[in-house]
Amino acid sequence: MERYLRKRPCYLPSVVGATLAFFSLVSPSFAGGGPENVFLIVNSSSQASKTVANHYTDIRNIPASNIFYVEFDEERWIVTSSEFKSKILFPALEAMNERGIRGQIDYVIYSCGFPWTVSFVGEFPDVKFSSPFQPYGSLTGSTYLWAFAKEKRKEIFALSTNFYCSPKPDRKLPKIDLSMTRGFRGSYGWLPNGKRANQGGLPYYLSAMLGVSSGSGNTAEEIVRYLRIAKKADETHPKGTVYYMRHGGPRSKPRHHLFPQAVSALKQAGINAKVLEGRFPTGKQDVLGLTVGVTQFNIPNSKNRILPGALCDNLTSSGGYFKLDGTQTPATKFLVHGAAGASGTVIEPGAIPHKFPTPFLHLHYVRGCSMAEAFYQSINAPFQQIIVGDPLCQPWAEFPEVSVSGIPSGKFVKGSILLVPSSASKGKNGVSVFELFIDGVRRQRCRPGGTFSLDTTTVGDGYHELRVVAIDDSLIETQGRWITGIEVNNQKQAILLFLENRQNLAGKKLVTIKVTSTLKSKVLLLHNGREVGTLPTGSGKVRLSTETLGSGPIVIQAHAQGENSVLSAPLRFELSALPPNKAPAGSVKVGILDKN
Repeated sequence: MERYLRKRPCYLPSVVGATLAFFSLVSPSFAGGGPENVFLIVNSSSQASKTVANHYTDIRNIPASNIFYVEFDEERWIVTSSEFKSKILFPALEAMNERGIRGQIDYVIYSCGFPWTVSFVGEFPDVKFSSPFQPYGSLTGSTYLWAFAKEKRKEIFALSTNFYCSPKPDRKLPKIDLSMTRGFRGSYGWLPNGKRANQGGLPYYLSAMLGVSSGSGNTAEEIVRYLRIAKKADETHPKGTVYYMRHGGPRSKPRHHLFPQAVSALKQAGINAKVLEGRFPTGKQDVLGLTVGVTQFNIPNSKNRILPGALCDNLTSSGGYFKLDGTQTPATKFLVHGAAGASGTVIEPGAIPHKFPTPFLHLHYVRGCSMAEAFYQSINAPFQQIIVGDPLCQPWAEFPEVSVSGIPSGKFVKGSILLVPSSASKGKNGVSVFELFIDGVRRQRCRPGGTFSLDTTTVGDGYHELRVVAIDDSLIETQGRWITGIEVNNQKQAILLFLENRQNLAGKKLVTIKVTSTLKSKVLLLHNGREVGTLPTGSGKVRLSTETLGSGPIVIQAHAQGENSVLSAPLRFELSALPPNKAPAGSVKVGILDKN
């Protein structure tokens, strides 16, 4: 990295005129930042990936409609751009469209068990790239800049591709306007000045990996543990200090001139912040956030304590390189010691500030943004950065409280019902809009004082989940939600699931589910929305492979197909992996984790 500090950056052609022309948006969205806006991608070939996804789905209450399985070799750390697009990106976009959720998705999140580097070498054989701009990107950076990747635009490697980040970290600017902290939506378009476009503009998807389970990453159990810690940090307004480490080396100089302004802004927001001389803090028991630049660190030896929800940002050459032969401490070490989010570059970036978060990362976070919003709002060129952790973590948010009246008393619902949403916003802003989701899919919107009319004959008999999301009237658009299940009974059809031997599941290769249906039609058993078993004629028993399901909290739902489609209520149970001495190759040594 040192050799790049004094080298003048080789800027690729401006992305403004070259890219704005060919991007168009779906219809405007007024929701985001919650589980209904997440598209979670899981590697069906990886036990760790399935296990982490099972837990995260439970932790964050992600609907089955928003979970997508692909098959990939979990041992690979690099993938070509053509494979990335054909096996991951394009199938994910197609699935969103088929499920009718594309317009509500803001986050494209990966479980673990995926390659962290994408090679675009074969895509631009005739382009000569200078050293800091080699055509390699991270999985999350390539996903965030999906529109560039989709259209094969070489501008994806430029320094100002992220218009959601504003302003630019220009050394010539004595001051930076810090007034703009905004929420993010996948259907928004952004202009070069950092403002939202009324029409057109550049679209993005916030992207993160929940964890890295290969190489020098973490075990599935460690990943699940820090994801639970991050969820508990929501809305806690933790007390502590954000530390900025200043020194004379190339990992500090590109951005330490902005440290005093960042500290001042954080203090105005009521958060303690300090600039310390040195490469890494020692003996700090109140770390709310870190901005450092060091090749190697050891948190236990430094006697620091990272508080739940903290963000940690390290300017170094290969914090996002997780092979065992790496010479620098990977970003995942911050997470295993309590941080909610961290980032690192997957290839030598040069000491170019555009490629790293600005010191105002922590300011956007304490104003109430999610982890992913804070990271992407502070980095101009995210192409080489891998973002790892819980992207939904919001320690400083104020979630609106939501209540809904109109659900008939009694066990079953039929005909048309009128739902009346209301909310008490905890912050100074009221609620701008309510949204109704049925089985994870957004169906209706209304303003405060409005109602939702639901004709239950249009959704079929059986169990359906209702969610009403309230979005506050602020630039950050913080969400609160109300969730319930209803049993629709217009045609007097039903389907029931029963798990046999529930008390003796540990180490089993198969689980047996008894299905009882009033219909004689084919029944599909669904796990997180994917088919894992079938029953040809209504009632009977189905045996499911525990290896297919993965470990952790399991939710199975039955779908009776035919003219009168019927859904069962969710069947919930928990699977633990086999003991280490009995585990087959590739299994995950994760037991049942205490939610408390």
